Amino acid sequence: MNRHCPASSAPRSKPRRNQNGVTLLELLTALGIVAVLSAVAAPSFRGQRLRALATTSANSLLGTLYHARTVALLHGRPTVVCLSADGAQCLPAGAQRALGWISFQNDHTESPPRRDASEPLLRSERFGQELLIRGSRQAVTYWPVSRAGTTATFTLCAGQPVEAARAIVISQSGRPRSKVLPPQNPDCQP
Repeated sequence: MNRHCPASSAPRSKPRRNQNGVTLLELLTALGIVAVLSAVAAPSFRGQRLRALATTSANSLLGTLYHARTVALLHGRPTVVCLSADGAQCLPAGAQRALGWISFQNDHTESPPRRDASEPLLRSERFGQELLIRGSRQAVTYWPVSRAGTTATFTLCAGQPVEAARAIVISQSGRPRSKVLPPQNPDCQP
């Protein structure tokens, strides 16, 4: 018995391969679009980050000032918030640039305030070089009676050139408030 296969009249087609990826040309096009969009958006991201830094820092300083005021009233001891370069001591008189601030209970009530080793550090904040902090005074002292504070203005400037600025204004009653400043504020110039 001879088996015989009839010849097929339809031509044989190549089997289909599934493509599970992208071509090199498609990948390079997508990377080019991402690069252009990143280059356009980078400056606005930097500005947004610096505005957030100024706002966060101002809110942190506000919280420290309110805390110091409360501690002075509750514990019956003068409490100081002062600009600091090292996070442990107040700026010396005449110093221009602060990188943060500290808060402590001042047992010796010297003027200008100075933190001694026996005085407890309540809060300490330190920021990087992108934030410039200046004050009309180096320190604010809260006395243990209501409505007893020191007037002062602290200016926080973010970026070089400055892209964001905030001010913390402390009234005679010791109440601090925050306000937005234009980046061209003279207090922000190095």
